[in-house]
Amino acid sequence: MKDNANILAFITWGILLSSASILISDINQFDFDQFKEFQNWAKTANKSNTWFTSQNAIQWSYYAISAGLFFWRGYLIYGFSYFLSILKEIEKGNYFSHKNIKYFKKIGNIFIWYTVNVLVLRFLLALTNNSTFNFFNELKAEFTFLIPAGLAFYILGDIFKRAKETEEENKLTI
Repeated sequence: MKDNANILAFITWGILLSSASILISDINQFDFDQFKEFQNWAKTANKSNTWFTSQNAIQWSYYAISAGLFFWRGYLIYGFSYFLSILKEIEKGNYFSHKNIKYFKKIGNIFIWYTVNVLVLRFLLALTNNSTFNFFNELKAEFTFLIPAGLAFYILGDIFKRAKETEEENKLTI
């Protein structure tokens, strides 16, 4: 089992590093000049006009929503890092440890929260760009596996919790 855990750890590290490099590349390609334009506009803006209806407010909201998307992608990468902790526990022979139960539930929560929040942010981004947003196309495109995977990991945490309780009961009966 130790060899399999090492192989899975290498695969997990590969996924984490490639995901982080893609995220950093996307952040690097993002147009940060919008923030400078917003600051310049804020200095010279007519204070009597409503801010929410201005073009700069739309650009600022695009900037803020994009920053939110970057945050949630980083949070998803953080969620994948819990697989390494689970593999360490399995290597020690602690299959049904309280740590693994907690990690499975955290991974499930992260996957579900990521999916919900990114869908909301993409909807808002579509509103600010006056583009179309089709909920089902967005759901099919990237999130088809994340919601079921999140639910599966959350349920797996409950299964491991029940297995831990059963294991403890069996130790007491011997």
